[in-house]
Amino acid sequence: MRSTSRLFATFAAASLVPVVALGAVVVQDYRRDAAEQGRAQGLAQADVIAQMVVAPALNSGATYLLGGDLSRRGLTAEQYDQMRESTGLALFRGSVKHLRLRGFTGRVIFADDGSTSNGVPVSDPDFQAAARGEARAKVITGRTETIRVMQPLFAGAAGQSVGVLEVYLPYQSVADRLDHQVTQTVRRIGGGLAALYLVLALLAWWTTRSLRRYAADQRHNALHDALTGLPNRVAFRSWAESVLDQARRDEEPGAVVLVDLNRFKEVNDTLGHHAGDELLRVVSERFRAGLGPDDILARLGGDEFALLLPGRTGPEAVAVLEGVRDRLAEEMVLDGVPLSIEASFGIALYPEHGDSLQELKQRADVAMYQGKRGTADIVVYSGDGVDHPHQWLVVQAELRHALERDELVLYYQPKVNLPGGEVSALEALVRWQHPERGLVPPGDFLPAAEHSGLIVPLTEWVLRRALTDRLGWSAAGQSWAVSVNVSVRNLEVAGFPELVAELLAETGTPPDRLVLEVTETALAGDVETIERVLAGLAELGVGLSVDDFGAGYTSLSHLRGQPVAEIKIDRKFVADVAHDPQSRAIVRSVIELAHGLGSRVTAEGVETAEVYRWLIEAGCDEAQGYLIGRPVPWPQVDPAMFGVPDEMSETTMIEGLPR
Repeated sequence: MRSTSRLFATFAAASLVPVVALGAVVVQDYRRDAAEQGRAQGLAQADVIAQMVVAPALNSGATYLLGGDLSRRGLTAEQYDQMRESTGLALFRGSVKHLRLRGFTGRVIFADDGSTSNGVPVSDPDFQAAARGEARAKVITGRTETIRVMQPLFAGAAGQSVGVLEVYLPYQSVADRLDHQVTQTVRRIGGGLAALYLVLALLAWWTTRSLRRYAADQRHNALHDALTGLPNRVAFRSWAESVLDQARRDEEPGAVVLVDLNRFKEVNDTLGHHAGDELLRVVSERFRAGLGPDDILARLGGDEFALLLPGRTGPEAVAVLEGVRDRLAEEMVLDGVPLSIEASFGIALYPEHGDSLQELKQRADVAMYQGKRGTADIVVYSGDGVDHPHQWLVVQAELRHALERDELVLYYQPKVNLPGGEVSALEALVRWQHPERGLVPPGDFLPAAEHSGLIVPLTEWVLRRALTDRLGWSAAGQSWAVSVNVSVRNLEVAGFPELVAELLAETGTPPDRLVLEVTETALAGDVETIERVLAGLAELGVGLSVDDFGAGYTSLSHLRGQPVAEIKIDRKFVADVAHDPQSRAIVRSVIELAHGLGSRVTAEGVETAEVYRWLIEAGCDEAQGYLIGRPVPWPQVDPAMFGVPDEMSETTMIEGLPR
C-alpha cells in the first residue's frame, strides 16, 4: 500500500512538472505577443500623428520643403506655430507624452517642450532605420513605461522623406489593457491546465489502483489454488516454515498432516472432471469447517491436501482429524449420485519426528501410505517400514531390473494340519537377493511395488515360479498345495482370473492345489469388483484365503457370500492365547465364525508348544509359524524338517492348559 501511494505521488509530481512548464511557456509567449501588440499599436498611433498632425503643419510651407532635409532649413515661424497648435491638444489630453521633429543629422527642429537637445542619438539603430524610411517602436522602462516610436516623416505631394518624428506615447493604459488580457488568458489557460492535471491525476490514481489490484490478484493467484481458493504448495511451504521457526524458538508442539482422498480417480472417471472439481470444492469447505483459526490448510495438487496444526499434541491432532474425517464422510450428492468421501491421514509430530518441513512432510507421507495399506485411516508416524516414498523411486527402478535379471527368490513356509501335524501346504514368500544389499525382506520393497503398480508383474512372477516349484515337490511325491499372497491391486486389474487360469494350464497344476491369500482389508475395497474377481477365481476351483484376519476392519457383511475356503488368524492374537483371556476369546470366536461359514481356520505365528496345544484344544484346523518351520528356499525344502515333535501331535490335553 505504501509503495503504491509513493508511486502515485511520484507520477503526480512528474506529471505536474510538464504541465507547469507548458503553462509557463504559454504565458511567456502570450506576454511576448502582447508586447508586440503594444508596439504595433504605438507604430499605428505615431503614423496617425505624422499624417494627421505633423504633415499638415509642414505642408503649409510646401515650397519650403522642396529642399528636403529639415536639418538644413528648419521650420518657418508659420510652420512652428502650426506644429505647436496641432500637437498641443494631443499633449494636453495625454495621448502623447513627448514629441520631437528631427532632421537626418539628429538636429531637433521641433520639440513640444521647446528644447533643442536630448533625444535619441543619431547612432541609435532605431533612428537610423527611421531615417531610411522604416518605422521602429520600443518599450522604454523606468519609473513609468512608455513607447518610443521613431517614425519617418514624409511631406509634400511626392511623399519625400524630410526627417524623423520621435514620439513618446503613454504605455500604461496599453500595459494595463494587455495585462488584463494576459490575466484573463492566464486564468483560462491555468484553468485548462488545472483541469488537464486533474484528469491526469485521476488517470494516475485509477491506473495505480488497477495496478495494485492486479498485483494483489497476481500475488493471490501465485499463492492460492484456483479451484478451491486454498493456499497452494508454495504458500503452505512459506507459512509452515515460518510457524515451525517460531515453534522451535518457543518449544511448542504441533503436527504436519498430509491427506489423500480415497478413490478420487473413480469419481473423475465415472462422473467426469466437473464432478471431481465440485467434490474438491465441497471437501475444502468441510475441511475448513473442522479446523481451528490457527490451523493451516492447503491443497498441494490433485486430491492431496496438507494441514499444519500448531500447538497440538499427537492425541489432540488425532481428535481434530477424527472430526474432519466425520465431516468428510457425510453423504453428498454429485450429478444425482450419493457419495461418501473417505480419506487417508498421515501425521508427523514436531519436534518428535523432526523440525524441518521437508522431514515432517516425508514422515507424514510415510504414515499416510501406511494407512492406505493398512487398517486405519488416521496414522501417526511410527518410524516403521520404508523411510519415505521418494526412496521408493530408487526401489522401483531397481526392482524392475530385479525382475529382468531374475534376482527374486521364493522361500516356503509350511502349514500343518491339527492335531496330526502333517504338512498340508507351503506358503510362497518372496525375497530379493540384491547384488549389493544381500537378501532384502519383503517389507522393504513390497510397499514400493504396490504403490507403483509393479505389484502386478511381481505377483505374476511369484505365481509362475511357485507353480513351477510345486511341480518339483509333486514329482518328489508330495501333494502339498501352494499358497500365494495377492494384493488388492491384483484383484482390481482386469483379467486376473484369466491370468491364473493360464498359469494353471501352463504348469499343469490342479486348481485345488493353489490357494490365493488376500488381506482382510482387500475385501473392503471396491466391493463389486472384488466380489466379481473372487467369484471368477472360485469357479476355477482355486482356494481363497483371508490373511491376517482380525488386524483390519472388515465388516462381517464382506465375508458373507464370499467363496472363502480359509481364514488365517493374525499372529498378534495367536501369540498371547496362552496368557491373555481376551486373545483366547477372540481366537475362539473367529474359529467358531469360520466354521460357521464353512471355512478352515489357520493360526499364524505359532512359536511355542503351549500355543500349539491350546490351538488343538480350541479346534483350530491348521497352524503355521517358527515352531513348525522357518521359510527356506525350495531346493532346501525337506519334509523331515517340517512338523512338530511326536509328543506334541497327540490330542490329549495337558493338565492345567488354559482353555
